[in-house]
Amino acid sequence: MSSSNPWLDVQLSDYENHMRLESVRQLQALNLIMREQFASFDVSDIMILGVAGGNGLEHIDPNRTSHVYGVDLNESYLQACSRRHQDLGDSFTPLLADISDEAVKLPSADLVVANLFIEYVGYEAFTRALRTVDPEFVSCVLQVNEDDGFVSESPYGHMFKDIVKVYHHVDEASLTTTMASIGYTRITVEDTDLPNGKKLRRSDYQRDIAKR
Repeated sequence: MSSSNPWLDVQLSDYENHMRLESVRQLQALNLIMREQFASFDVSDIMILGVAGGNGLEHIDPNRTSHVYGVDLNESYLQACSRRHQDLGDSFTPLLADISDEAVKLPSADLVVANLFIEYVGYEAFTRALRTVDPEFVSCVLQVNEDDGFVSESPYGHMFKDIVKVYHHVDEASLTTTMASIGYTRITVEDTDLPNGKKLRRSDYQRDIAKR
């Protein structure tokens, strides 16, 4: 399969099996982080950018959340996500969209969650998407300590060889500066250690009072 974006060629099973390896454990860590992300904000509508197979969606509380948008550019990921989380019913809407496309317009939401996502679209596309969604809160996870490369070594490593084509270097300090430029202030930062010496850094942002 020849695709304009290499993520269209990565099978969901390969991605998830890589992420859940004991030497990586990012799938497990992100699941717990998402539980905290959902619990941290009293919001009605949530949008998850790069939802993939829906890891963490089981932590959505239907008594607190009216609607969840799952955004991804890979249709097969969204299909798997919808199958796995049928219990969310009509409150879940899968959105097939590549936010690198300037023509993409997303619906509004109170909270945007973007975990290990900004690195694959860059600051410009990410902030453009935020302007259309106009959330009160943004919660992001970045990988830090990349001395050995962004993609951890694993038997599935060859599946990700083309991902470097869409990789953007993103760091928390630059992200915070970029978020400030569109009217968001960082309110929380928290690290989660991984077994391979890397970390996942969660940073939460809130829209400035003047922008509300």
